[in-house]
Amino acid sequence: MKIINFRETVDFDCAVTIGMFDGVHIGHQKLIEKTIKLARDNRLTPVVYTFTNHPVKEKVRKYLTTLEEKLYLLEKFGINTVYLAELNDKFMKTTAREFFERELLVNLKTRAIVVGEDFRFGFGKVGDVSLLKEFGSREAIIIESMPIVKIEDTEVSSSLIYNCIKDGKIERANKCLGYNFFISGEVEKGKGLGRHIGFPTANIKFEVHSKALPKNGVYVTLGEIGGSLFQSVANVGFNPTFEEGKKVKIEVHFLDINNLLRKIVDYRGVNLLRKIVDYRGVNLLR
Repeated sequence: MKIINFRETVDFDCAVTIGMFDGVHIGHQKLIEKTIKLARDNRLTPVVYTFTNHPVKEKVRKYLTTLEEKLYLLEKFGINTVYLAELNDKFMKTTAREFFERELLVNLKTRAIVVGEDFRFGFGKVGDVSLLKEFGSREAIIIESMPIVKIEDTEVSSSLIYNCIKDGKIERANKCLGYNFFISGEVEKGKGLGRHIGFPTANIKFEVHSKALPKNGVYVTLGEIGGSLFQSVANVGFNPTFEEGKKVKIEVHFLDINNLLRKIVDYRGVNLLRKIVDYRGVNLLR
């Protein structure tokens, strides 16, 4: 994937879709599909213009996806070029016209733009789709607005999905996401106490301060290791069996650990547990 850093410019014409893309849910995926089609039809490079942070939203809730996870999903859905902007105090005071002219015309050489019908831009959110089309018409830029995707008459949004995850309604969250919600991270060494009672677990190290976590409980999961999926269950929460404390943990128990190890490499004993370093995470099914 090609990353265009904030304030850098490109030397190719682009079809751009703009947004936070937190979760890269089914609504975002529609924007991506349209952007890729416009790019293909007009010989442009499809680009997602997104942000590394969001100071306003960060005060309200955590992210559905970390930046690394978001980039992984964008690439999975066909985007190979991403522009990463930083929402600092100065940038957040940019007017709608300044944003259009500097960020889209100068930095990205934009020839087509795809946004949701509720898109807003510029300081004070004064810019909307109508203003964007007005600006675009002067530069012969194609502007496409997409309707908000709904499930059962409810508008899909990152906030809706966040609330579903927080309440433990993973199946509903997955419908809105269009894939299974996952938590990525490396496996970190635990105390090994679960192994002694017949339930060895993989303890997942995740970004505590930025990643949304589901309601405490036990979930049916799929663990992804080395590109393969393995049935498992995961406990999200505290560990009352062995220790006291307030730190939330994610512990994954694979249902057939011996078969799992054989599928990774030849079985060599307990040392093979250290080979589980490319653990992408667990897909929470319900």
